[in-house]
Amino acid sequence: MITLLCTGVLVASGIVTMLRPIVIYPSITPASNVLGTDQAEFIFPFEDARYRLRMPVDAAVYTGARDGSKSAILYREIPDDEWIPAYYLAFIDDPHQEALYTGLLSAFSGIRDENGLDSDRYLEMITAFVQSIPYEDHPGGAPPKFPVETVAERTGDCDDKSLLLAALLSRAGYDVALLNFIENSHMGVGVAADTGTYGSTGYAFIETTDYNFVGVVPDNLANGVRLTGDPQVIRVGNGTGRYTARAETAYIMEQSGAARAVIDTFALNLSERQADLKKTGASIASEKETIEKLLLAGDIAGFTARIQGYNNRVETYNQAVAEYAADSRRYDRAVETYNHIAGHRYDRKGTFAWLLSSSSAA
Repeated sequence: MITLLCTGVLVASGIVTMLRPIVIYPSITPASNVLGTDQAEFIFPFEDARYRLRMPVDAAVYTGARDGSKSAILYREIPDDEWIPAYYLAFIDDPHQEALYTGLLSAFSGIRDENGLDSDRYLEMITAFVQSIPYEDHPGGAPPKFPVETVAERTGDCDDKSLLLAALLSRAGYDVALLNFIENSHMGVGVAADTGTYGSTGYAFIETTDYNFVGVVPDNLANGVRLTGDPQVIRVGNGTGRYTARAETAYIMEQSGAARAVIDTFALNLSERQADLKKTGASIASEKETIEKLLLAGDIAGFTARIQGYNNRVETYNQAVAEYAADSRRYDRAVETYNHIAGHRYDRKGTFAWLLSSSSAA
C-alpha cells in the first residue's frame, strides 16, 4: 500500500519563493547513533542442495530505513503512472543499500561458479533465496519495506520480497520489472522471456511469496487472491539478460496438471471399486465353496448347472481386478509425479530431467 501526502503551496505576488522538488520519495538517512553490523542468516534450498548464507547488515542503514518516512510527498498533481513507478524504484535504488546488494551477489556468484550454473539456473538460484524468506502479511495500508529491512528482519510480504528480488536480478544483469497488480493488491517480478510471458507484458511472472517455477502463476495466492487483468509494469535497471527455460517450466506444469486430473478422477473412484471388488470376491468365494460341496456330494447335475455361471463371474471379476490394478498404478504414478513437482519447485533442471526419465521408464 502506498502512502501519499499532498501539500498545497501558496505563492504570494511579488515574493520570490524557494524552489522545491515536485515529489519527495522515500529515502534512507542512516541513523547517526547506531554503529556496527548485524548478521542475517539464511538457509535456502536450490536444486539438490541447501545453502547457508550469512550476510552482514549495516545497522545504521537498517535503522534509518526502518524508522524513516515511507510516504511520497507530492507538491502538485502527477499522474499515477508517473509517480507510482518512481515511488517503488526509490525503495530499490537508495544508494545506501548498494553494499548489501553487492555482498549478496558476491555470495551468489560464488555458488554459481562452484556449480557451473548457466544464466537461467543463476536466476533461479537468486529467486529461490528470496522465495525462501518467510512470508509475513502486513496490516492493510502498511507501506513497503526497503530491501535492507527485508534482509535484516528475514520476513516480508509480496511487495517487500518483490522489491528485493528485482533489485538483485537487475544488478545481476537481467531485464526485470515489478509487476504491480493494483486491483488485486499484489506484486510479483517479471523477467524478460521469449515465450510464456504474462499477458502482453513481455515478462515471465515470478511469484516471490513462496517457492514456484519461473513463469508459473499460482491459482490462488495468500488470502485467496486470484490475479486478474494486466499489471502495471515497472522496469527495474537496464539489464538485458533473458530467461530461456520457460518451455521447460511450462512442460513441468503441464505434467503437474495432468497428474492432478488423474488424482481427482480416481481418488474416490478407486476406493469405491476396491470395496466393490472385496464384496464381489467374498461372494465368489462363497459360491465356489457351494459348488465344490455339490461335486463332493456327487450332485453332478447341480454342479453342471452352476459351474458355467460361476466361471463367467470369475472371468468378469478377474478382468475388473486387472483394470483396478492398472488404474491404481496410474493413480500412484500421478501422486508420485504431483508430489515430486510440488516438493521441488526450487529445482527446475532436476524436475524436468526427472519427468523425462519417468516418462521413458513408464
